[in-house]
Amino acid sequence: MSDSSRPDSPDPALLGRAVAGDQDAFAEIYQRYHQVVYRFGCAMTGSEPAAEDITQEAFVALFRELSRYDPNRAAFTTYLYGIVRNLSRERLRRERRFLSLDVLGSRIEAASYTPDPSGAMADAELASQVRRALGQLPARYRELIVLCDLHGLSYADTAVVVNISIAAVRSRLHRGRQILRRQLTRIASPAVRRAGHPERCAI
Repeated sequence: MSDSSRPDSPDPALLGRAVAGDQDAFAEIYQRYHQVVYRFGCAMTGSEPAAEDITQEAFVALFRELSRYDPNRAAFTTYLYGIVRNLSRERLRRERRFLSLDVLGSRIEAASYTPDPSGAMADAELASQVRRALGQLPARYRELIVLCDLHGLSYADTAVVVNISIAAVRSRLHRGRQILRRQLTRIASPAVRRAGHPERCAI
């Protein structure tokens, strides 16, 4: 699923002004991207307070390192996702947290396919089971599903964020989806089975 609210990269003039120390330009970048950073931090850590901290830390890091950004190497959004991903992983290592099932709930429920009103209850149960299964995935698979399927990054951009090859992204994402489907098949309730195969949830 693509995150249609993810903004495009800022124009070079705005970035140039921010690099030169223009506080208004940096404030504009912050206003444009802080919700994206916050949502990604939530999805990665499972904690709203942690996501708030990570959002602040990410923009402090961005302010310090913006002069190092090379638009020829990656889109600005990809560069920013990389900063947030690193901060999130550091936070997870410190706190040994696991992905909250509730944080991803609204995203996955929005992605769930609801063919008719009579299937709404089964779909809600399916969404809950998807959250549970996704939360149990190893981090190396979970982060790719978050990046590609929930935030809509391309394989190429995800490869830059995670610092692996595009082939590895494809392979790891495929493996993660397989594990997720097996978990869903195993935990699916009779009501969900009657409604349809768990794979129909748009993950």
